[in-house]
Amino acid sequence: MTRSVLQVNASDTGGGAEVVSLSLHCAYRAHGLEAILAVGRARSGEQGVIQIGDAQTRTARALRDPRVLWDVVRGREDFRFPASHRVLDVPPRPPDVLHLHNLHGDYFDLRALPDLSERQPTIVTMHDEWLYTGHCAYTIDSERWLHGCGSCPYLDSYPALRIDGTAANWRRKAELYARSRLHVVAPSHWLLERAQRSMLAPAIGSARVIPNGVDLDLFAPGDRAEARSRLGLPHAACVLVFAAQGARTNPFKDFETLRGALTQLGEVVVAVALGEAGEDEQLGSVRLCSEPFADRERVATYLRAADVYVHATRADNHPLAVLEALACGVPVVSADVGGIREQVTGETGVLVPPSDPPAMAHGIEALLADDERRARTGAAAAADARSRFSLDRQVDTYLDLYDELC
Repeated sequence: MTRSVLQVNASDTGGGAEVVSLSLHCAYRAHGLEAILAVGRARSGEQGVIQIGDAQTRTARALRDPRVLWDVVRGREDFRFPASHRVLDVPPRPPDVLHLHNLHGDYFDLRALPDLSERQPTIVTMHDEWLYTGHCAYTIDSERWLHGCGSCPYLDSYPALRIDGTAANWRRKAELYARSRLHVVAPSHWLLERAQRSMLAPAIGSARVIPNGVDLDLFAPGDRAEARSRLGLPHAACVLVFAAQGARTNPFKDFETLRGALTQLGEVVVAVALGEAGEDEQLGSVRLCSEPFADRERVATYLRAADVYVHATRADNHPLAVLEALACGVPVVSADVGGIREQVTGETGVLVPPSDPPAMAHGIEALLADDERRARTGAAAAADARSRFSLDRQVDTYLDLYDELC
């Protein structure tokens, strides 16, 4: 019988987690699997993507259910989404495997996890740290997640809380995990090691690292001059690219460090920040352009036009943007956080301390000033991406895991 896979995620379009789940979904259907992607908000129109719940805002739901407002007042995470308890009924027949992705995003009731994981083999792919924290997607420099949270220094971090209920949230998650059995996947060793030290550990029936992958037919080296002509970028200037959802205001990225680094460059540079529109800025010899969110084909064109990809970030797991740049043969200068050092090696880019504009500027200048090194680094980046970070490899590894569990 044909294998049936049900994936669950907050949406089918958006950031890296959405790209991963939708890419896997499309690949599974191409492989002949009965694949369903159940999401809190369906936007792509792809076949087999089904919305669960009514995707109302917390305010709208509070008007219907006062307990939602009571959770806000107590600083409790929002779990009041009854449709997630019935998610196994979404496919035409019960799935062989339930594969969960991000469970935050105002669509999923984590209290369904013990029952779901008892009824069906359940994989959870961690795209960030939320599962083992009192509310935040990334802990930044706090280690309170190890000891029960409370007195949170980052209440404003996504998903934000108005009141510090993080200790109670931490305890509630720990109690749920004590009654769950999960097969945990992380794209990076960094994240998996943290999960195994956290209150999620009692739920982990098996654990493994499956790196994210990218479409190497789309993200591949190409003609730089042609790409610049298509985008209207100058052929003589050096071009830098940074890409992130909400590039300018994403609290986990670091647009201010990027700006600070650019002001210190002596080269004539055009820097393009992809992911959020904004006014062009002249920063010394650098023109910084902020472009809105672009489709994958346009992102690939920008990367092929670039001399260097710059990843300014305060917290990250295994960002697709870095992999896409490597696959296009673009040297990477990135903040050394999270699992990025598992993506970027000394042969494929430069890692610098986070929130350090002078160090980032130095890394950029070192590549821009040495044409031979930049060409060598770019070629190594493309080769490494082909070897380690293909979407085909990611898909095959997940299919092997499904077979193992079934």
